Amino acid sequence: MIPGLRLDHVGYAVESIERYLADFLVPLFEPESVSSTVEDPLQRVRIAVVTLRGGHQIELIEPANRESPISRFLRQKRGGLYHCCYAVDDLAKAMRQFVDKGCVLISGPAPACALDNRKVVFLFTPHHDVIELVEERRPL
Repeated sequence: MIPGLRLDHVGYAVESIERYLADFLVPLFEPESVSSTVEDPLQRVRIAVVTLRGGHQIELIEPANRESPISRFLRQKRGGLYHCCYAVDDLAKAMRQFVDKGCVLISGPAPACALDNRKVVFLFTPHHDVIELVEERRPL
């Protein structure tokens, strides 16, 4: 068991955050809020966080350039669910536990602009899924 493990958000790969919001997400889901779009130069993506009723969050991820991992994903899969993100109390310990279960580290640990510069890691599971782990928010 990983202490503090909880679902934080799901990430969707989209060609255009603006179009996805206007054509699909806003009319159907009527979100409580949509963050401004933030560019993450380390991940080579642009991100907006959508908060739905009940506090559930969807991270919309758009490629910043053709070398972005999201560009490759969109070319292969046409978009959609990209990853599930879990908040953890101890990022290093959780990462080790996932690796011990056969996951492969894709990137990180690195700060994520869209997540208040908390450190994140991305892992590829033996079942071919992408999991993001993020440090739990610490009280001020």
